[in-house]
Amino acid sequence: MFYVQLILAGIATGAIYSLAGLGVVLTYKGTGVFNFAHGAVAMVVAYGFWEMRTGWHWPLIIAVPLALLFGAAIGLLLERLVFRPLQRSGAGLSEKLVATLGVFTLLIGLAYYVWTGKVRQGPRIVTNRPLDLTHGLRIGTDQLGIVGVVVLVSILVWFLFRRTHLGTEIRAVVDRRELAELTAVNANRVAGISWALGCAFAGLTGVLLATNGLDPAGLTLLVIETFSIAVVARLTSLPIAVAAGILLLGVAQSLLTNVHLFGGRGVIGTSIEQIKPNLSVLILFAALLIYRHLEVVGEDERPPALRGSRFRLSDYPTASVLVYAMVTVGFVVLPMFLSFTTFLYGQRMLALAIIFVSIVIITGFAGYITLGQGAFAGFGGFLSARMVNSLHVPVVLAMVIGALGAMVLGFLAGYPALRRKGLFLGLTTLGVALFAYSFIFQSTVFSGGSNGLSVRRPSLFGVSLAGAHAFYYFELACLGLMLLLARNVRSGRLGRILSAMRDSETAAASIGIDTRRFKLFVFSLSAFVAGMGGALLVQGSRVFEPLQFNPLVSSLVWFTVVIVAGVDTLSGALLGAALFVLLDAFLKTAGLSQLLIGVAALSLGRLPGGSLLGTLRALADGFVTLGQRAVAQAMRQQERDDAERRPATVAAAPVSPYVATDFARRLVSGAVE
Repeated sequence: MFYVQLILAGIATGAIYSLAGLGVVLTYKGTGVFNFAHGAVAMVVAYGFWEMRTGWHWPLIIAVPLALLFGAAIGLLLERLVFRPLQRSGAGLSEKLVATLGVFTLLIGLAYYVWTGKVRQGPRIVTNRPLDLTHGLRIGTDQLGIVGVVVLVSILVWFLFRRTHLGTEIRAVVDRRELAELTAVNANRVAGISWALGCAFAGLTGVLLATNGLDPAGLTLLVIETFSIAVVARLTSLPIAVAAGILLLGVAQSLLTNVHLFGGRGVIGTSIEQIKPNLSVLILFAALLIYRHLEVVGEDERPPALRGSRFRLSDYPTASVLVYAMVTVGFVVLPMFLSFTTFLYGQRMLALAIIFVSIVIITGFAGYITLGQGAFAGFGGFLSARMVNSLHVPVVLAMVIGALGAMVLGFLAGYPALRRKGLFLGLTTLGVALFAYSFIFQSTVFSGGSNGLSVRRPSLFGVSLAGAHAFYYFELACLGLMLLLARNVRSGRLGRILSAMRDSETAAASIGIDTRRFKLFVFSLSAFVAGMGGALLVQGSRVFEPLQFNPLVSSLVWFTVVIVAGVDTLSGALLGAALFVLLDAFLKTAGLSQLLIGVAALSLGRLPGGSLLGTLRALADGFVTLGQRAVAQAMRQQERDDAERRPATVAAAPVSPYVATDFARRLVSGAVE
């Protein structure tokens, strides 16, 4: 009876997770967009519900419907203001993915800005009263209500897709939007309904999960982990999504909580204990390894937001030298304008700039979507901290070892990604980040007590670099080396190969390029650079904390920042790091940088060049064009003035045909002015 009781409790918990997975699958099935902001929508709706119940003291019968309408309204706004313009502009899957990450970043920043990120307790919807069943079994009224809601919702969704005209229209729009519109199907209305339903499910999930604790990062990450349900369902099967949520994340996790092998001690016992709160991560990682393909809708090979511009700074040597000199001087003199309390921001900016360079290498140079750079950066910082604290390795040598360890992890992560691209590749790298965060950074087996312990800063030739200014300039030197490495990679034959793979991996393979080998290489190189940045990030804060490499920030937000700044050039990494860090430093408002980055991400389709750096290039294009027009107009005016000052030709003198012909020939050839 004990295990039957656990199964009943697991069914109720899994029902909530199945709602989250159902919302993700429904949105993707109806629109072809995998909503990475699903967890953020759930979090914002949960905060809104908390505000209505606790802050404004509205009755439950009003607050719950309004919370669901709030989620549906968010979905309608996203479809109308974000994804419909992208659809009209012919955006591919990659650009829509970046847009969902922009929504994710915006909502996270909004939650921190409005509610300050303080942990709160969400109100209950149903009073928990135990009901006695047969043979001593009990089930709470809240659990029974949740199961009833999930059963009802599942039946309604199945009926919608299988027995209604709207369901047929949704399937038609997803299969081929253009053909569906030719048959008088209102594709925009179908997409709006799908977004509204998916976000309403997200809101309901957030309201139900908020009773366990409400904070922006925790609740969002909890819902994101339910991506495992969507992956198990191959992104499209609604019945499998419901079953996976109830059985895998509900019943299995409930039974696992009462398994205590070896008393929870030793390597095996501790590992089992580590699996219990991270079962969803393990399921996601295993499913991504087992599946050779997903039922991806609208997959393409285009890299995200790589829109070129006619303007290239390298075409103007004098201006190029001047700009680079100004940037270098700016980094050198920046410490003079930072106070003691904001100096850490400058150090963090340089470490993040190195990590952002790694994103440019793999996404900008090669065109692969990576949502797992936080895992590589974190592993570099983690391994360097272990070397320094446990083995007393010199700090500089520990940094190199940490970066090499991250390179090995990147090489291993590249293997399952060899035949994957687009959304599938992004989910795979995100799975690596979640796995590393849950089972390495937070594990007492691997951490060896390094979590939360102080980390020493380096020294060179007996000179300590622990001081604020000395460590800043040490980071600046490391950034210069990584920029030089990345520049050499792009400027040679290897850069041309990566550009060919970015434009079309299939076309690159057709001309004899070993795409598998170079894909592993770019993953490894990118991980090495990220590991170096992660080691510096740990030293800058003087402590290794797993929360520094939380996948919410280190994987999703960092990728969004680089895309917004400009992923096709190394300058975008520097600009992204400066905006992401210094905005919070100078504006003194937590979360404001994420809020602004999110707004910019949603505006990528409207920005000239598709990024902030592309906008600067477009402005430079405009200035160059105006300058060329001004020069051309001045030359034409000069020619007119010269023509007016020339002496008049004596036309009355007789001219022989030979002389006239010779004069015309020389005029055409330019011999006569």
